[in-house]
Amino acid sequence: VGRAVTVACPCCPCSGCDDLIGAVFELGRTLCRLQLSDEELALFTAAVLLSPDRPWLTESKKVQKLQDKIYVALQHEIQKKHSAEDKLSKMVSKLPLMKTICNLHLDKLEFFRLLHPETAMNFPPLYKEVFNSELQYSDPRES
Repeated sequence: VGRAVTVACPCCPCSGCDDLIGAVFELGRTLCRLQLSDEELALFTAAVLLSPDRPWLTESKKVQKLQDKIYVALQHEIQKKHSAEDKLSKMVSKLPLMKTICNLHLDKLEFFRLLHPETAMNFPPLYKEVFNSELQYSDPRES
């Protein structure tokens, strides 16, 4: 019998991160059950990262076309390995949970940014790009 583990988030002591951490572990558990190959995981990751619905994109149609090509490659990879027919649909069914996790993460990130703006300014560039940080992490001294 598994026990629930409560993890306190040091960056957000008053708001807690249990909801975020729980959602991440649940996503990890369900993706592990799919037993994705390295290729399938790489293609699925690329498809998720190349999301055309990011509000700051200027050419979302191009991103959509690229994402569609990645999904075709992913479907081909799944068929090549003779995996379960419904594997792709099971993977895609995780997208709403991933969106929820992203939103929870953005909430925690914003809270962290407000508490520790100096640290948030030094986040890695890719992290800033993925989470639209260039717009959110302007130097408060410039205002």
